[in-house]
Amino acid sequence: MTMNDVVLLGKALSDPTRVRIIYALMHSDLCVCEMVDCLELGQSTLSNHLQTIRQAGIVETTRRHKMVNYALFPEAKAVIEPILKRSAEALACDKRLQRDRNRIDQRLKFRTNGICDLGPGQLDQPNPIRDLIESTKP
Repeated sequence: MTMNDVVLLGKALSDPTRVRIIYALMHSDLCVCEMVDCLELGQSTLSNHLQTIRQAGIVETTRRHKMVNYALFPEAKAVIEPILKRSAEALACDKRLQRDRNRIDQRLKFRTNGICDLGPGQLDQPNPIRDLIESTKP
């Protein structure tokens, strides 16, 4: 890891919204529309923060159908995890992170074969098809 890598990682972790995004990605890979729903962010706001996180070189992106999926590189996760663990008590008490985590758990239930197919803005919208899917899952 170079000095520049350390600075870019520090920048990625220096904003509460980016910490929320990284914290979410510590738990699961997510597509953009899932992050929009789970973190309750606008797409442009999320895009700006993801650009900073991408510049830090800690996420990989994959395209699944029309969706762009984000995941932390395993090497980055190994570096970030101890940093977040040192703040675990404060993070565990953070109401916003708790809400994010609950929304992530809800949103991941709507994947089909491990892939998001709902699009953004769906978590809080009445959706009979999604409700039917949810009612048939074990």
